[in-house]
Amino acid sequence: MNNEKHIIQHVINGHTDQYRLLVERYQTGLIIHCENILKNRSEAEDIAQDSFIKAYDMLSTYDDSKASFSTWLYRIATNKAIDHLRKHKRVIAIDDPDEYADEHAEVELFDDEIQALRSAVDALEPPVYAQVIKAYFWEGKSYQAIADELDITTNTVGTWMRRAKANLKEVLA
Repeated sequence: MNNEKHIIQHVINGHTDQYRLLVERYQTGLIIHCENILKNRSEAEDIAQDSFIKAYDMLSTYDDSKASFSTWLYRIATNKAIDHLRKHKRVIAIDDPDEYADEHAEVELFDDEIQALRSAVDALEPPVYAQVIKAYFWEGKSYQAIADELDITTNTVGTWMRRAKANLKEVLA
């Protein structure tokens, strides 16, 4: 975390090549995060790239007393993804509604399963278990990145992850 503050300060002071370290740290997780919103990998990659550009352009306005850099970056990406969805509302022409319903019935069931999983994760106690699960599986963060963000050891992340998985297995069984 401290290292991140130094990187940001270096970038602001003109060492722009240092920004790549932040991109490398968050790129995978940010793309996964955007893909969860957009349901399209290619669009997610574009939005993630646009988010990094916007974050770079606005880096001098970033205030680490209000949020961690990752939280700030993910908020930028979330806003960009939502704006993208609003601008590109998809309209589907359906000639035969029954045929369309039959073709997409499994997707709706899958969405229900995803919603059940999300609800189970959100209900985990203590709430930090949900935070660890979301960071690792949904945002693509490494144990080290999670540990740095929460100011804990990677062993603690592993312990919380095992406990969270055990609780989820119990709840979803």
